[in-house]
This record gives sequence, structure tokens and C-alpha cells, in this order.
Amino acid sequence: MKRYLMAAVLVLCLLLSSCGENGEPVVQATSRLSEAAGMEEEQILLTMDGREVPAWRYLYWLGYACERVEDRYRESKLPLDWSTPVAGGTLADYVKDQALADTALYAAVENWAERYNCTPAESETETPALPDMGLSLTQMEELEQVGRMYAALYELYCTEGSELAPTEDELAAFGTEQGAVTLDRILIPVDGDREAAQKRSAEVFSRINSAEDQAAVFSMLATEGGDPLGPRTLLPETEELEPELVEAALALEEGQCSGILETEAGFSVLRRLPLETGALKEAYFDHLLETAAESSVVTTTAEYEALDAAEFAENFLVETEE
Repeated sequence: MKRYLMAAVLVLCLLLSSCGENGEPVVQATSRLSEAAGMEEEQILLTMDGREVPAWRYLYWLGYACERVEDRYRESKLPLDWSTPVAGGTLADYVKDQALADTALYAAVENWAERYNCTPAESETETPALPDMGLSLTQMEELEQVGRMYAALYELYCTEGSELAPTEDELAAFGTEQGAVTLDRILIPVDGDREAAQKRSAEVFSRINSAEDQAAVFSMLATEGGDPLGPRTLLPETEELEPELVEAALALEEGQCSGILETEAGFSVLRRLPLETGALKEAYFDHLLETAAESSVVTTTAEYEALDAAEFAENFLVETEE
């Protein structure tokens, strides 16, 4: 069984404060993260659109990125080498950039909450939803508070007539830009007999083509088929449907039906519908926030530039056999 060598530091960081010689509360200044980086938690590491970011915030996301990469390598049973070349640099560069992106996103949420005067609702749970990286309870609550700000902003965004509410034109333009498609699907599953499923799909296709009201017949056959989801709006990177089916749907005109499309699951006939913009609201909201984060004016300190992500990862992820 494996454990982190810095587990004792984690326990210390769960204490909100301790008493100094003068009896005044003293906030703990070190954590598993700050020890791995060799820096003080509260020192300013960078600014984003003028918002100062203390080291512990950035290091939280750096630790998170390092653990995710370590997990993937462990699952793949590959040796982890932080100098491995990847697009844009090394694996160490990747986790450092990923941590910066996550930090920027949280800063963007806070900046939006201030701009739109969004007050988050009170927490309904005392259990943190974020992974435990060794922060104090106060620090974890600060990060959790950003999540509540996000929820408050999204509620404002969904409120008709609010400053953040998107227009139909904006949603439609986003859908077009992202390659979104609204479709319905008739699925004849294989169910162990591909030949019978193929024959059944040919019969279904013939019924659609011979119908006076193709839309009505298609809808009826779709509800009788093996895909219970009904009409749905998808983005190209979706995992809800095979990529080749999404590509086929994008090639159709609105109201047009596809031919018989074969996949491992069975035989499908698709019908492209007018774009349902309401289904894009959540994706568009996240897109706006991500764009705000990506366009943030970031000013880094010498300490940030000197931070060696590979060395940090080796310190942070030190393990020993029990």
C-alpha cells in the first residue's frame, strides 16, 4: 500500500490556526503544496486582470494537474517522465500551463461576480466538493465559494432580461461557430442478429421515403426504435453519439433524413432539425467564461517563472511502499 510522505503536513493544514507565544491566532504558513514548491503560501505569485493570486491558489491547481497526469500514466502502466515532449513543450510545461488556465478560470468567475454584483447562496454542505490537495479548511472554503459564485452567475445568465442573459442571435451564432446540430434518430439495434437488424432498417427507411408526412412518420419510428433520447442538440466533440453519426447529421439540410448508417451499435437513420438554441445555453455560458479567462491580462512574478514544475511534481507526488 502506498501513501504520501507529506501526509503529516496535510493534517497540520487542516487546523485553521494555532496559538503563538503572545496568545494570538497564527495562521499556518506551510502546506504540502507550499513545501513542495519551496515558497510561502500567501506570497503573490501572479495577477490576473489586476486580481492578485497567492501562491497556494496556483499550487492547488498545479498539484491537481500533476495528480491527474500521474493517474493516467499509472493506468497506462507507463513510466512517468516530466521531461517527455508534448505539444508546446514538455509534460512539466503542460501541467504548469494547465494550472495557470484553471487559476485564470477561477479568477474570471470572481471578477464576473464583482462586476455583476452576484452574491452566492449559502453552502448547503460542510463537505468540500473539490479534491483535497492539502489546503486548510479556510482555503478550501475560499475555493468552494468560487463554485457558488459560478452558480449565482449562471442563475443571473438564465434570468430573462438580465445583463448576462444571451440573445437568441448570440446562441445561434455560437451554435453555428461550434458546429452544433439538433437531430432525431431512429436506431435499430443489432441485439445479436446484425442481418435481421439490417433488414429491419431497410423496411424502416422504405416507410419514411414512402410517407406523405415524413416528419410525423420519422418521429413515430424514432420513439419505437432503440434510442430513447429523442431529439437532442449536440456539439461535435460530444460522446453521446458516434463521431461518424454527428458528421453525417452536419452534412444534412434542416428537415432532411440521412440514409442508413451502420455502426457497432446497429443501424441508424438521422433527421436534422432546426437548431434548438436553448440547449446551448450552458455550453455558451462556459464558453464566455473560458474566453474571459483566456483573454485575461496575466502578470507573473520572478517566483512563478522560476517555479520548476517537474521538481514540484517530484516533491508533491513522493510516495513510499508500506
